[in-house]
Amino acid sequence: MSVQLLVGVLVLVLALAARTSTRNTYVKRKLVLSVALAAAYLVAHLLALWAGTPPGIARSLATIEPVLLVLAASNLIVLLAVNPFREDRLPAQLPAILQDAITVALFVTVVVLFFNDRLQLTAAAGAVVLGLALQDTLGNAIAGLALQADQPYKVGDWIRVGEHEGRVTQISWRSTVLRTRDSTLVGLPNSSIADGAIVNFSEPAPPTRVFVDVGVAYTAPPNHVKAVIAEALAQVPLAMPSPAPDALLVDFGTSAVTYRARCFVQDMERAALAQDQMRTAIWYTFQRHGLEIPYPIQVEYSHGDMPALTFPEQAGLPALMGNTALLGGLTPEARAALAGSARPRLYGSGEVIVRQGELGRTSFLVGRGLVRVSLAPDDQEVARLGVGEVFGEMSWLTGDPRSATVTATTDTLVFELDDTTLRALADGTPGVLDTLADAVSRRRAELETLSADHATRRGAVIEAPASLVARMKRFLRLR
Repeated sequence: MSVQLLVGVLVLVLALAARTSTRNTYVKRKLVLSVALAAAYLVAHLLALWAGTPPGIARSLATIEPVLLVLAASNLIVLLAVNPFREDRLPAQLPAILQDAITVALFVTVVVLFFNDRLQLTAAAGAVVLGLALQDTLGNAIAGLALQADQPYKVGDWIRVGEHEGRVTQISWRSTVLRTRDSTLVGLPNSSIADGAIVNFSEPAPPTRVFVDVGVAYTAPPNHVKAVIAEALAQVPLAMPSPAPDALLVDFGTSAVTYRARCFVQDMERAALAQDQMRTAIWYTFQRHGLEIPYPIQVEYSHGDMPALTFPEQAGLPALMGNTALLGGLTPEARAALAGSARPRLYGSGEVIVRQGELGRTSFLVGRGLVRVSLAPDDQEVARLGVGEVFGEMSWLTGDPRSATVTATTDTLVFELDDTTLRALADGTPGVLDTLADAVSRRRAELETLSADHATRRGAVIEAPASLVARMKRFLRLR
């Protein structure tokens, strides 16, 4: 092996080894020029020595090849001599443009001292200009080839590179184009992608887990909080049912216990919307269960000073009950007792309040908003109920499973009536159950008459009030 060939191999090996082992991204990018020039030198040298190369071309290659080797070696020497090898930074006194000037000066010095051929001098000048102009382009091209070989992502994948995140719309020899969530296009040079970490949310499978953190007061039992979060996540439209959502206790903070609600989404592009739905569902569900999300503590406050969520509709609840077909026949005292025990429950738009077939022991009075009543299996809407209307009364009175699914169509406030108050009221006030049974029977008869498919249901038996009272007493364990 000739000395010239040995030197060329040594420069190429050193450049490749340095590029592989250095942590300095600037050095890594600039060394692409040395690698390309050293490889070009070796090709030119071998072609010049090959017997099959025409003599004229062989002489031109023999004249040009030293220029390539000197420029490759000059770039390599300057980069390794002045830059930190294990740190990703430039020297404070030697910015990139000054390093390029040193490289050119070193190269020109060697050319002036050792090159006498006019063709070599011309090639040297051209090599300097071309090498400096194309070093970033060469870096991007080689990085693009490497990315295509490894294929860490493909067109259509949702990826994150540094601070940029989006869907890959184009991969070229120079750059990769991402479309962000804001529908803007970001072109990233391939060299910057190859030198950094690539997070591919679409591989090996599209479902991706997203999470939100929420603080809860220290007085709430963790298992109860996790169950409430699971209930909230079941209301999130974008959350995949499998793998199932879950909740983790992740921190005991200064003012709250921090929980992490997690679920999988099919499309990472909609992750921000899924997180919005998760936070919204958690807020409403926490309000219904009385779980407090503490305020950030900057100064000390007593608990009584904290503002509480109030419902102005609760003050007019007895009068609202008096206007309902079910409860209007009760005495004012009975309605006041029911109103005093009614629990306000706030549901967000789209949340399911009761689900068909589930067991229940409560009924609901709409205090604000609108709900949709539907039947399985095709979720056919059968009614819409507004302020002052009651649903779930058969579960409340007899313990029957829910006969329909009721969903909030807007932010809806309902007042929940439980069987405990009903039992105490029936035990202490004669005639309450008879009044309720008569109201239920009348209501069912009216619904039967107004039913859209009355013809198909003609002949259905409406339960007599006496029979209904007997069932109510058995359910409430009354004599």
